Amino acid sequence: MEEFKSLSELTVMDEKHRLMGAVCGSVPSLEGMHKYLSKETLNENVPLEIQNQFNIARNMALFSYYFYALCAEVHLKTYTIIERALKIRADSGKRHGLKYLMEMAVEEGWITDDGFRHIENPEPGNLWCKSMIKTMSELRNSQAHGGNMLVGDCLHHISVCADYINQLFSGEKNT
Repeated sequence: MEEFKSLSELTVMDEKHRLMGAVCGSVPSLEGMHKYLSKETLNENVPLEIQNQFNIARNMALFSYYFYALCAEVHLKTYTIIERALKIRADSGKRHGLKYLMEMAVEEGWITDDGFRHIENPEPGNLWCKSMIKTMSELRNSQAHGGNMLVGDCLHHISVCADYINQLFSGEKNT
C-alpha cells in the first residue's frame, strides 16, 4: 500500500513519472502539463454541470504530476463525464448504459471521427468512434470495478473527453 505523502513531499514530481518516462520516452514537466491542460477547453454550449466536472478532471490530471495514482482516476473521471454528457444530450427519461448511449451518438451523428483532433485522416464510416463503443465501455468498467492496470498518459484522455463533449454540444447553448 502506498504511504500518505506529506505536503513537502508533494513539491516534487512523483517518481513513477520518471519510471514511465524510461519506458515511454518522455518525462512530463509541471509547466508542460499545465500548458497542455490549459488549452483543453469546452465550448460555451456545454452544460455547466459538465463544464464543472471537466474542470475537476483537468485539475486531477495536473495534480497527477505530484501523485501518479491520480492518472487512473482521471481516466475513470473522463469516462463518467462522457457518460453523463451523453445522458444529457440524449434527453431521455430512460436509464441507458454507456454502451447504448455511445451507439446512439454514432448513429445520430452527434460524434464523428473528424471531430477528434488526434485522428489525422479520418476514414468515412466513423471507424474509430465505432471501435470506441466497446473499448471505452470495457475500460470504464475495468476502472470502476477495480483493477491493477498500469495507466500512462492521462492528458490524452482529457483531450479526447473535450473533443467528445464539444461534439455532443456543438449546437445551441445548454444550461
